[in-house]
Amino acid sequence: MFERFIQAFPKEINGEGLEDFADISDLIERELHVPVPKKLAQFWEDVGVGYFGERMIYFFGGASDSAARDSLLAWNTKDFWEAVYPPPAQGGPVFFAENCFGDQIGFRWSDGKPIYILFLVDTFESFVIATNDDEFFEELMTDRYSLVDEDRYRAVFDKLGPLKTGMHYAPLVSPMLGGSGSSDNFCFETPNVHFRTAIQTFLTKKPAQFEV
Repeated sequence: MFERFIQAFPKEINGEGLEDFADISDLIERELHVPVPKKLAQFWEDVGVGYFGERMIYFFGGASDSAARDSLLAWNTKDFWEAVYPPPAQGGPVFFAENCFGDQIGFRWSDGKPIYILFLVDTFESFVIATNDDEFFEELMTDRYSLVDEDRYRAVFDKLGPLKTGMHYAPLVSPMLGGSGSSDNFCFETPNVHFRTAIQTFLTKKPAQFEV
C-alpha cells in the first residue's frame, strides 16, 4: 500500500531511533483522547517509524527510551504547545512526523473527518496540506520535496552535512526577526531548544497576523 512512499523516502534500515511500533494508535486514543486515521494506523503497522529519505523526514515512535526523538506522546504533550494549539481532544492537532527543518506534520479532526496540517514553527504559519488519507499518502507523500524546499535543503545539507540524530536544521536568527533563508543562517539544534526559542520569539514579537 505504501510502496510509492518508500520509493520517495527509503527507510533508514540501521539508523538510530528506528523502531517498529504497531500500537501507537491505542496510545493516542487512550492518552490524547482522539481516534487515529485508519490509513495512518496502517502505515505504522506496515512501515514503522523512524528516519526516512536520508533523514528528510522522521516519524515519531511510541517509546522514548530507544528513539532518536521524544516519543509521539511526549512530544505532543510538551508544555509549549499550550501557546500554539488547543489539545487534540478540543480540536488541536496530533503531530506524528516532522521534516528535517522541524516543520511539524499532523492530523486533526474536522466534521468527523481527518485533515492533515503542516506547522512551520520558524514563521508560525500553518497550512492544511491534505483533506483525506489518500491525498496525504498517495499524492503528497510520494514527492520527496513536497514539504521541503529542494534548493534550501540542498544548500543546508551541503554546508552542514547529513542531519544529526535527534536534531533539526534550525535558523541562527529567526525569520520572524529578519533572519534569511541562506544556508549560512542554519545550524544543528535540539528540537526542544528550537521550539522553545521560536515560540518565545513569536510571543515576544507578537506579529500582526497569526492563524493556525
